[in-house]
Amino acid sequence: MPLIEREHLLSELTALHATAAAGHGRVALVDGGVASGKTELVNALAERAAAEGALVLTAACSLAESAIPLGVVNQLCHGADLRPALPAGDTDAPTLRDDDARLLESVCRLLLDLAAQRPLVVVVDDVQFADPLSLQALLYLQRRIRAARVLLVLSGCVTARPAGAAFHAELTRQPHCKHLRLLPLSPDGVGRLLAERFAPEVARRLAGPAHALSGGNPMLVHALADDSRGATEFPAVGDAFVHAALACLHRSDPRLLDVARAVAVAGPRASTALCAALADVTPAATRQAVTALAEAGLVDGHEFHHPAVRAAVLEDCPPDVLEALRHEAALLLHDDAAPAVEVAEHLVAVGAPVEPWAVPVLVAAAAEAAVEDATAHAVDCLELALASTADPRERAAVEAGLVRLHWRSKPSSVLRHLPSLLDAARADLLDGRDALLLARSLAWHGRPDDAAEVLAGLDELAEHPDPEVAADHRATADWLRHCDPDGPRTRTDRAPAEDPAADRFALDRAEEVLQRARPGDSVLVAVWAALRALITADRLDRAEDWCERLHEEADRRDLASWRAVLSDVRADTALRRGDLAAAHRHARQALTTLSAASWGVAIGSPLHHLVLAATLTGRLDQADEALRHPTPPALRRSLFWPRYLRARGVHYDAADRRQAALADFRAAGELAVRWAADDPADLPWRVDLARVHVRSGRPEAARELVTEHLALPGADSPRARGMGLRALASACAPKQRQAMLCEAMDLLHASGDRHELAHAFADLSQTGQALGEFGRAKMMGRRALQLAEGCAAGLLRQKLQPLHDALDERDGGAEDGLAALSDAERRVVNLAARGHTNREIGHKLFITVSTVEQHLTRAYRKLGISRRTDLVPIGPTEEVFA
Repeated sequence: MPLIEREHLLSELTALHATAAAGHGRVALVDGGVASGKTELVNALAERAAAEGALVLTAACSLAESAIPLGVVNQLCHGADLRPALPAGDTDAPTLRDDDARLLESVCRLLLDLAAQRPLVVVVDDVQFADPLSLQALLYLQRRIRAARVLLVLSGCVTARPAGAAFHAELTRQPHCKHLRLLPLSPDGVGRLLAERFAPEVARRLAGPAHALSGGNPMLVHALADDSRGATEFPAVGDAFVHAALACLHRSDPRLLDVARAVAVAGPRASTALCAALADVTPAATRQAVTALAEAGLVDGHEFHHPAVRAAVLEDCPPDVLEALRHEAALLLHDDAAPAVEVAEHLVAVGAPVEPWAVPVLVAAAAEAAVEDATAHAVDCLELALASTADPRERAAVEAGLVRLHWRSKPSSVLRHLPSLLDAARADLLDGRDALLLARSLAWHGRPDDAAEVLAGLDELAEHPDPEVAADHRATADWLRHCDPDGPRTRTDRAPAEDPAADRFALDRAEEVLQRARPGDSVLVAVWAALRALITADRLDRAEDWCERLHEEADRRDLASWRAVLSDVRADTALRRGDLAAAHRHARQALTTLSAASWGVAIGSPLHHLVLAATLTGRLDQADEALRHPTPPALRRSLFWPRYLRARGVHYDAADRRQAALADFRAAGELAVRWAADDPADLPWRVDLARVHVRSGRPEAARELVTEHLALPGADSPRARGMGLRALASACAPKQRQAMLCEAMDLLHASGDRHELAHAFADLSQTGQALGEFGRAKMMGRRALQLAEGCAAGLLRQKLQPLHDALDERDGGAEDGLAALSDAERRVVNLAARGHTNREIGHKLFITVSTVEQHLTRAYRKLGISRRTDLVPIGPTEEVFA
């Protein structure tokens, strides 16, 4: 294997050998970083010298044998078949004794006698690990070879050990000593090395990244090549690279490993002083070691080239040593007034309970981590703080902080903290905001009585000077009423408003809550309530806009609870727009984002949306499966329950289980009335009940229910009134239905509910069939089918298709005249069907009466009708002026 970027060094060594062989002894000190190729270089020289007839004696030093007296000398004598030198007594004495001096003189004379016979090359590898007496022997030899045919080659990181500096100074002060230093490979050198393992184009592509990762260390480059074979990424960092990096450390001086561990523990932002203190060496020795680590291709400053190497160094460290280093680092950083997050990183890594001084540090670090959305680390900090303090008030504050963090992504984790926090609240150990948080959490997780107990002592917060605290109290009280409308009410509770000014105030307050909202930091239930307020008021565009903004931030910050609730709100708006496929998708996403335990009683909302969406899309089996989903008992005490009952009733009705549907609709209505939540826009239970009555042959009961529905506050919204009129029309005779259905169609179009609009067209189609107006029926049926397909209303489509096919068959498959109408004819037909005279139509459309008559004549022919009374509106009023 060629010595890449080492050829000139081999040439210099060869020249030194030639000079020595001529009787002018030379010394070569080959220095360089760990695994830089020193051994390969001196071995290449030894092979070349042996080929030229020189006697080559070699010795390989190691840390394990560095305490064996004259271990290196013995290796050299053994190689020359000389009698091994006997060890002396105290090899660590600062000065040589007479016996030692005579022994070394004897060894040197033996080697010089060999050189008199033929050129001698003495190679000592990893000389930094040589025992002290052997080092003295080498210095003895060096001083006596000036006129001998001897080349002494010493390789290694000579200054790596404490005695190395003196040895290096003594060695290099002699004029016949040559110092050769191996530098890391350049990017081009790395490319040449890789070309031995890969195709040239691959090697060129890998050279730059491989050099950045290895620092030009040949052993690390080879390891990268091993890891990259068959990998999908290049260069790949795998086991070979990590093991090679550890081998570099274990092959070097122990102090280098100590400093590497200190650097790994301290991290890239650490100072030299901190690393020195952790490694228990001087700052100067630390800087020297860091330089050596950089030459070995492991670090850049105090940062490892690859995080896998840092992780491996930490994993390689004995657990007790690592724990001591972590603890020492935390203490030193704290004493140096380092940021809490840096101190906490080491405390959390230790994992064991810490001293009291560290608890405030961990709490502060958790707060910083929460701001950066490092929720898991923040939880780790507070868990350790909780395990490290026995102070009741401090424990209560820490647990409240944990609850606040768990609300971001896993509300089910809140459960284990509720008992101790409730005890803390009863002992008056919680501040106001933490107590409000506890009350909301208790209500969410099905403990409304305990929540009411906590909230009962917090009435003064309703008038708190801090508007956020007052809003927090109001949101908590509203949430508790939502979770337990039969429970005790605080003095801040209000019954639902029934006048427009109050509604306007509620909407303004909802907008204020949403404008202040910060996902992860704000009160989630307050934001949810604000969005529901917009939806109930038919402000779907505003609700969707806020949902989009908040969901985007919740996604970016990975806040599962917020994403789940916002998905549920999206399901609600999608249902009200008649986008059943989107409603089904969002409801499922809400239920998969959070577990059932995390949803608590609030699971009633996404289940309600999923059951409705699955039923109306025709997936009755999925709706049935959703209804079998376990729910907490407390759900039946909450305002989520009437909506859940209504959804279940719709499913029972679709499955032809009318008595069960009637029971659910009635129960939902009774609860809504009892709990002052009887909102026809949000819970149209009377409309649902009326439809069942109509199909059961009880139109009088249906009309009475719809009349009540239409008279309620909130029923003047387009969607609520449109649904009511459609239900009322179904309870009337066919001749009376058309006007109601046309008005309902306009209202539902204005509301944006395509599913209800499709039902209105379907009802018009059935009315046309009942009156024998089959052309009209076919047009309306076709439009109903188109809308049903567009909003994924599978249940409606299943009912409509046979009727439409029957009309097609009766009509002989004649071309649908609706599609054949021009835009002008469509506008004229729309107005004529609504009862306008030809003169009124001409005035509205700015055309002559004669033109109106011509449009009507062509329309009659295309639609297959002969009378004006057969016309039916084929679109909303707005389409007339499109």
